[in-house]
Amino acid sequence: MKGELEKSVANDLDEKMVADYLRHHADFFERHKELLVELRLPHEAGAAVSLIERQVKMLREQRQQLKNKLGSLIHNAQYNEELSQRLHQLTLALLKAGDLKQLFDVLSIQLLDRFNADAVAIRLFRAPQKGYTGMEFIGQDELHARRFERVFSAEEPLRGRLSPELLEELFETEATDIASAALIPLGDSDKPLGVLALGSYDPERFHQQAGAMFLRSLGEVFTGVMNRHLASGAD
Repeated sequence: MKGELEKSVANDLDEKMVADYLRHHADFFERHKELLVELRLPHEAGAAVSLIERQVKMLREQRQQLKNKLGSLIHNAQYNEELSQRLHQLTLALLKAGDLKQLFDVLSIQLLDRFNADAVAIRLFRAPQKGYTGMEFIGQDELHARRFERVFSAEEPLRGRLSPELLEELFETEATDIASAALIPLGDSDKPLGVLALGSYDPERFHQQAGAMFLRSLGEVFTGVMNRHLASGAD
């Protein structure tokens, strides 16, 4: 028994020495090509495959993996470029809006038509102009402050599923159809103006990893343009 154990340990050590040697002498088989004919590796199906055939197979698999990764990178780059162009066009359209109502209409139409949103809601905490009675104004009472507090304290726009109560307040008659949503702060925690909500019938459309940078940029652009109208309305 002891002899068999010692023999097994010796074999393991010999294999390790051979593996280490080959690892540090990668050109070994170039200098001893005749061994490639004699070496065989067992195939998954049981057939014998030469070492060089196995290497070719592995290289092809690695090449395909790299090709797939490159394709994914190119697709993402093209998508981000397209998204950047659409955001640029949206910004230009918002800047052309003559008043707040037109501004809100342009934003909603653009997001529905060009950004694949199924529902858009703008909710303001304070009246943008004296006597303003638009549906976007909900007032900044204690209830609303608590309900949307997390939107302004989060590092990124909130995405995912919302509570039925919040969905109803934001999307009203469409609430039951909204399966995922994104909540974008307008303004900041020191001076919150309101929230912009995007809704989708697809539960995977606004998941936790979905386009935080784009959503944040969208909120900043819209806040900046809206502030221009708020300033002119205060004059």
